[in-house]
Amino acid sequence: MASIDGLTEAPLRAADLDAAQLLVAEAGWNQNAADWRVFLELGAALAVKDGERLVATAATLPYPSGFGWISMVLVSGAYRRRGIATRLLARCIDVLREAGMVPVLDATPAGREVYRPLGFRDGWAITRWRGRGGNAGGGKAACALEERHWPGVLALDAQSFGCDRAPLLEKLRGRSSRFACVVENNGGLRGFLLGREGRVATQIGPIVADDEQAAQALAGFACERIAGPLLVDALDRHAGLSRWLEAQGFARERPYTRMALDRDELFGDPRRLAAIAGPELG
Repeated sequence: MASIDGLTEAPLRAADLDAAQLLVAEAGWNQNAADWRVFLELGAALAVKDGERLVATAATLPYPSGFGWISMVLVSGAYRRRGIATRLLARCIDVLREAGMVPVLDATPAGREVYRPLGFRDGWAITRWRGRGGNAGGGKAACALEERHWPGVLALDAQSFGCDRAPLLEKLRGRSSRFACVVENNGGLRGFLLGREGRVATQIGPIVADDEQAAQALAGFACERIAGPLLVDALDRHAGLSRWLEAQGFARERPYTRMALDRDELFGDPRRLAAIAGPELG
């Protein structure tokens, strides 16, 4: 157990999840307990406490092709401007580097200004879109995800994301059974969509598609089957999907920049990755 200015740092445990959710709510973020369990089961998370009170967190999620994600850097309001977030970020960088991995993250504009001096380099531009489900159209070319599709989904995702992340996709599959879908093409797949429920909205993504028409069909299928608030984090290069979202009443909420430490070229194929799983997961 380490110390940060009199605060204690230790691994985040399942018993801490209720307190971690208080930090999520304070920040206005969308994660829920199931999202935290992803890090506990597939990665690692850090907890900073003042006595028994959880006041900050950070998480890493390693992937099997030489890179790992940094996310969930949260600091309670009363403890900000003390360098806690910067120190936690440094801890996460060290964890991934010691494992031989390139640290990657999706940065908000404010975060980008912090990460660039540390050596993180700009990559893909991403925009978060917020809307509501239940009334979208254009999903007739898509169909519900079935077991027979799963090997093709894993193969498409590995090509677009840059590695095989089957354990994470299995979790998303279980959380998106109402709206997970694919677009087929002569026995193969042109694309797929997964997602998950969140604290205040359902996150749609990843969306992987061979072309803009397939991406729109997948999004339309999902939007028709989800009631309530929706979030989609779409790559800006997929202008057709962005126009479709805007036509369905979605509004731009905030930009993100995918960044890698000391590396100009990102992992994966942005030509197929139309929307990410979320900035916390990649």
